[in-house]
Amino acid sequence: MWLRVGDEELINLTQVTSIKKGVQSTIEIRYPDPKFHRTVRFTADEDRDAVFERIVDNMVRLRIAME
Repeated sequence: MWLRVGDEELINLTQVTSIKKGVQSTIEIRYPDPKFHRTVRFTADEDRDAVFERIVDNMVRLRIAME
């Protein structure tokens, strides 16, 4: 499942190992290969939180679909 995060980041949720909220309005996206880790910046914590909630919702949908 593909998901747009921020204005320029597009991620494949099946390839992500972890996603977490970072400091200063960021979301940190980790992949199995360390050179592909990403940090996506947002203008405000509220924007970051809204995107993070969408990611969590989509990850739940992906898990249900795979069961």
